[in-house]
Amino acid sequence: MTNQAPLPTPTPLPAKPEKPAPKAPADSKVAKPKTAPKKEKALRPLQAYTGTVGAYQANPDGLYDKFTLATPGGDTHTVKFPPHFAARLRELAPPEQPVTVLGFWHPTPKGGAHLHLARVAAGGTSARPLPPPGPAEVVTLAGTVAELLHTPKGHLHGLRLAGQDAELRLPPHLGQQLAERLGPGTSLVASGLRRTPRPGEVAAHPAPVQLELLELGTEAFLLY
Repeated sequence: MTNQAPLPTPTPLPAKPEKPAPKAPADSKVAKPKTAPKKEKALRPLQAYTGTVGAYQANPDGLYDKFTLATPGGDTHTVKFPPHFAARLRELAPPEQPVTVLGFWHPTPKGGAHLHLARVAAGGTSARPLPPPGPAEVVTLAGTVAELLHTPKGHLHGLRLAGQDAELRLPPHLGQQLAERLGPGTSLVASGLRRTPRPGEVAAHPAPVQLELLELGTEAFLLY
């Protein structure tokens, strides 16, 4: 009987690779995280404070941007204003000058609050901060509402006064907050900016007035 060589030990077969997960079709849409809707600015009611101007103070850049106001009740408030308004303000309201400030409270990073100046009156004259010089004129109008103007979606965005051609415009989201106060016949005082023609331009009619300050009887509102 012939001796046979032992059979070799069989080598195990390699495991089959797992199939990769199927890829999403190229045209499939991946859901994006939803972003919170942009919060619209609320109407800013203004308050009037009477007192005496104290010291003017500068910001870290060395520019005057605030002063202290001492009220008859013994309180002292910090009144903030834009630096480009400093020259006019210091001329109208130097230290020790009695003034009336119209403004709204604004919180500070340190947890306090300062009075943001919207208009100041002293010695029978009043002034308010305006944007830096540009192609616009300041317009102040008084009268009664003759017509309300609405966007195609029905939002109040402007008005006309009786006997005047000027169109007064305001942001639609603020117009909605003022709608109940601005019916026909309402008396008001409005102040804002009207764009003036640049060199070479010819205006067919006065440009609309973009409202910034609105007074309705004893109430006043900042519209920007």
